[in-house]
Amino acid sequence: MYCGLDPYTGTYRRDLDGDYHCSREEVNSMFADANLASPVDGRILKNFSKEDLDADSIKQYRRRFEQWNPDQVWNALPEDRFLEKLNVFRKDRKTGEYGLTYAGLLMFGTYSAIMDENPNFFPDYQEIQDPKERWVNRICPDGNWESNLFQFYSRVLPILQNFLPKPFQLEGNQRRAETPAHVAVREALANALVHADYTENASLNIYKYPNKMVFSNPGIMLISIKQYYQGGESICRNKYLQTMFTFLGVAEKAGSGTDKIMKGWREANWRSPNIEELQAPDKVVLTMPMESFLSEESKRKLTEKFGIIANSFDHNVLTTLALACDEGYVTNTRLRYSLNLHKSEISDMLKLMTQKGLLVSEGYGRGTRYILPAKGIDVLREDDANVASSGANVATSDDANVASSGANVATSDDANVVLPDPNVALPDSNVALPKRYTNEQLKEKVREVCSEWVTAEVIAARIGRDVNYVNNHVLPKLADVIEKMYDIPHHPRQKYRAKQKEANV
Repeated sequence: MYCGLDPYTGTYRRDLDGDYHCSREEVNSMFADANLASPVDGRILKNFSKEDLDADSIKQYRRRFEQWNPDQVWNALPEDRFLEKLNVFRKDRKTGEYGLTYAGLLMFGTYSAIMDENPNFFPDYQEIQDPKERWVNRICPDGNWESNLFQFYSRVLPILQNFLPKPFQLEGNQRRAETPAHVAVREALANALVHADYTENASLNIYKYPNKMVFSNPGIMLISIKQYYQGGESICRNKYLQTMFTFLGVAEKAGSGTDKIMKGWREANWRSPNIEELQAPDKVVLTMPMESFLSEESKRKLTEKFGIIANSFDHNVLTTLALACDEGYVTNTRLRYSLNLHKSEISDMLKLMTQKGLLVSEGYGRGTRYILPAKGIDVLREDDANVASSGANVATSDDANVASSGANVATSDDANVVLPDPNVALPDSNVALPKRYTNEQLKEKVREVCSEWVTAEVIAARIGRDVNYVNNHVLPKLADVIEKMYDIPHHPRQKYRAKQKEANV
């Protein structure tokens, strides 16, 4: 939003908590993103030359280029002309200026030269086996390699793909080593590199956990999340970098990268990837879970909360509860790309699940999140009439079925959704909370909420406080009684748990 005459003093940005004033850096980034005819990475750098490029990186790239494009006429060109074709060097037709482009420096430059132009440049890969421990393997600028984008991509991609299963598949008479999941990881990594905003004061991070991969790049999305999942739309911040990766068979300009990512994970029978935007600093985070939609841990937690009826929930209801369990909360938008339902049908389902006590809502409007209740619902008997009832549709007030058009929300034609009896008491989290806590009351309340790993949003909902207040004022004061799951500042999936009391010796 903009008001007044000066964009640097009158530009505001809206998030879920309200409007805040944009800094000069944010406004400059908006101007740069809006100028699609002159990409930032096409800028010609002053006082830089071919001496600032890593010769080995250029040779390695050219070998891969020839393997992927064996009939390309550029293969016969001398190196200088080849680099011009890639726009590593280019001439500005308006000014006549000729020189090394920012894209060329990022892709093939020596790390010292890149740092001279962008001191914030720091591509970082971390492999983390235990969330409570530090990384066990890390690839970052450490002085042992020329830390440009091509070298980072070449080092990280084989490591990530090595974690993927390789089923025995024949294509013709030869074994097919690459699966759709391998393609998905390649696209995700390349997309993070070419869509990053390298003017942001933030680093590019790739994390590998035992059960997921996380691709986090600085900047904001230039298309909506809806357009991202639909595919077919391609607006790239760094068009010259995108072209360089396109000649390696990735980061195509057809907007098909998302389709490849979703297809690869779907064929691996893993939960669908999730993308979100974070602020302060601006980041786009793509999380690719490497587990089925209902993990063993989710089954255990849901059974603890809802008893034996958890085994009878409809697929859509169970998927929603599993996501809320694993990710801390769900939203209508998140479910829209995980379930084959229209957003209005998802709204009806979430409303009904909230009424029945399966979920607790927090926030309002588009910012509404749904979390699991604090203590679940009283376990119903297996032979309870409400558990095994059949022949009755689970419908909203306007008789619209929760499931997709014309179908009951059921796991089969004869079994309808099994939801708790509406007369069962709601979870304790719905009980009115005190307006003020003493320090000791607050500490005990948070310890109670954090009996298991929970997010800051869950803590805020349980104690009746704003999540920003919890992050800025509550959690920092309770470091002696709670611990973090990830020892990484501003981790997008950060969770907290009460410290375990040591047994007396």
